[in-house]
Amino acid sequence: MAPQKKISFRASEKLVCPVCDMEFNREEILSGGGRMNAGKLTQELHRVYLPTEKYGDIYPLIYPVTVCPKCYNAAFPKDFLKPPAQTLAKLKEETHRRKQELRELEVDVNFTENRGLQEGIASYFLALLCYEHYPKEFSPCFRQALCSLRGAWLCDDLHVKKPQENWDYLRNIFYRKAAFLYAQVVEQDQKGKEVVSQLQQFGPDIDKNYSFDGVLYLSGLLEYEYGQKNDPQTRGIILKRARSTISRIVGMGKSSKSKPGVLLDHSRDLHKEIKKALQELGLDA
Repeated sequence: MAPQKKISFRASEKLVCPVCDMEFNREEILSGGGRMNAGKLTQELHRVYLPTEKYGDIYPLIYPVTVCPKCYNAAFPKDFLKPPAQTLAKLKEETHRRKQELRELEVDVNFTENRGLQEGIASYFLALLCYEHYPKEFSPCFRQALCSLRGAWLCDDLHVKKPQENWDYLRNIFYRKAAFLYAQVVEQDQKGKEVVSQLQQFGPDIDKNYSFDGVLYLSGLLEYEYGQKNDPQTRGIILKRARSTISRIVGMGKSSKSKPGVLLDHSRDLHKEIKKALQELGLDA
């Protein structure tokens, strides 16, 4: 018999899209059997999975967002089926816009078939559009930030496979969007506009939850890496804000279950890098 290479399956329970009433079966990733060959953890808290001889490349992040194959309504599973009435009305109204913007993204997708990297990228892009219409109780800014970051990771994966297709350009757009949104998440949480610090799962990847400290860290990291760099004065404001955010982590001392050592180590390293950058700008206090 030929070796088993199946990496996903269709859930038996049919979902009914609340926007267009289409019935479909959600695709889920299979676990076990040596499929998930975990590699390193990147500075962005992204778990890299190594290809195996039997299954090849595995990308767990292409599956988390539920997408209606017909109208492209997209959200994380707990939000997909029961959006609030006002949100549902906007999702129906914006169906044409979602389809048009996905065409402009120039991804080749088919959500009735098994997903690949392009469907994964498209799923996060569509979720970004849909979460614009969710109220603050659904933590839409955080959901959008997470989608932007994961979209960037998948674009990077596709760029490695197809460097001639300019997926790095789209990757950088996702990263800049993520930098803006993660900063917004921290600011809105501080002001009580969208309280996310009480959420149970922050990711950013699917293998480990780094809690709200992970959000603080990523906010600082993404502003440092992808914030505006052309104007020194604006760059200084961005770096000082990033340093202040990271200080909330490194100032807490020893690692614990809720603040793992790897996060503290990355945060301390980033704090030093930001300080050096501010010194080079002549702005370090």
